[in-house]
Amino acid sequence: MGTKKNDKIILIDADVLSHFISGGQITLIHKIFPYPIKILNKVYVEISRMPGRKREVDNLLNFKLIEQIPFPEDNPEIRKEYHYIKKKLFKGDGESACLAVVRYSKDILASSNLKDTAHYCNLHNISYLTTMDFLCQAVTNGQLFESDCDEFIQRVLKAGSRLPVKKWGEYGCRELDL
Repeated sequence: MGTKKNDKIILIDADVLSHFISGGQITLIHKIFPYPIKILNKVYVEISRMPGRKREVDNLLNFKLIEQIPFPEDNPEIRKEYHYIKKKLFKGDGESACLAVVRYSKDILASSNLKDTAHYCNLHNISYLTTMDFLCQAVTNGQLFESDCDEFIQRVLKAGSRLPVKKWGEYGCRELDL
């Protein structure tokens, strides 16, 4: 894809990274959208506890394909929102941190846990991307073919993760306004 836009970032949650690791396309993830991908330290801690994920994420960080950033503990607005989301909305640590940060930064959230994130994102006009959105854009960009997506989906499902479809042809890509 063209030149990266530096005005926004994609703040990625553990589930999308995990899907791309399971799906065998982790080295493609940073090339799909023209925005830098960053991972909060709280999300890094979460994904590092998942078997087989830490090394893959460390490689992305070491090759500077994604960047780890600290949770902005010094921002009282974001910190307060993080605690609210975590305690009152019962979201996970990394997910709560991502939601709180993108609410105030207006960056793009990458999370496939729509059950937990879609309502919050819609309520606060937060742009979000799912794993399937990444696949759709990769197909549009000519970076993946339907057969690649089918293989990706099968590998992710076999690894025990959830996706909305079992075959690429069953999925309808949505319009993105990033």
